[in-house]
Amino acid sequence: MITLRIVVVVALQTLALAYMIYDRQAMLNSSRVVTLKIEPVDPRDIFRGDYVVLNYEISRLEPPKLEGDDIFGYNDTVYVTLIRDGETWRAAAVAKDKPVAMQDGVVIKGAVDSIEFAKDNGASAPSRPEPNATQPAQSLRVSYGIESYFVPEGTGRELEQERQKGDLTVDVAIDAQGRAAIKALRRKGQVFYVEGVF
Repeated sequence: MITLRIVVVVALQTLALAYMIYDRQAMLNSSRVVTLKIEPVDPRDIFRGDYVVLNYEISRLEPPKLEGDDIFGYNDTVYVTLIRDGETWRAAAVAKDKPVAMQDGVVIKGAVDSIEFAKDNGASAPSRPEPNATQPAQSLRVSYGIESYFVPEGTGRELEQERQKGDLTVDVAIDAQGRAAIKALRRKGQVFYVEGVF
């Protein structure tokens, strides 16, 4: 009886791991790939080596300048429609519900990290409001789950230097649900890091 339980537990864990690998690979193989401008910095994680924190142009949104909704709460799920702008992609719309993508657009799913509201005197103030906020947002800080990228130890500083030159972009695969995964880093348009399943 105990042996059967162990076999069942091991089988379930193996299936869960296989599903995670399949899901990650399916996301990376998505035909929806966009290139985003980034601004990396270089912290250290003593347990996993170097990683770069990536700050995207689409991480800061101004709803009054975009199509879609303008009332958001802290930690709300948002869907950002991206459209091509030359070699990279930019935000064209932001909504609380998943929209039908614009023609030639791609929808990426994110979460609201912070909100700035317009004050009466025209200045804006950051806030972390309740999820039922009713005031229109002046700007949003949004995370997409692709804000850090682990690189071989000792190479994080190199990426920081490339950021200062303005030469870095990242290819992001986006699945049908809007989930994003980093596929590759580019320097002056040339791929120099490719993400694997692990």
